[in-house]
Amino acid sequence: MAKYRPAGARKPKTARSSRGFIPCLIVIFAGFVLVFLLFYALLKSGK
Repeated sequence: MAKYRPAGARKPKTARSSRGFIPCLIVIFAGFVLVFLLFYALLKSGK
């Protein structure tokens, strides 16, 4: 059987490093650019 700990026994989490969000933002921005270029190519080919 698993041992249950009281709810307040958890150690406080350390502060997250602020460097982790930069690659995430780069991936999201690259996705937006890719979608924009895809829609631009579709609109351009329709003419």
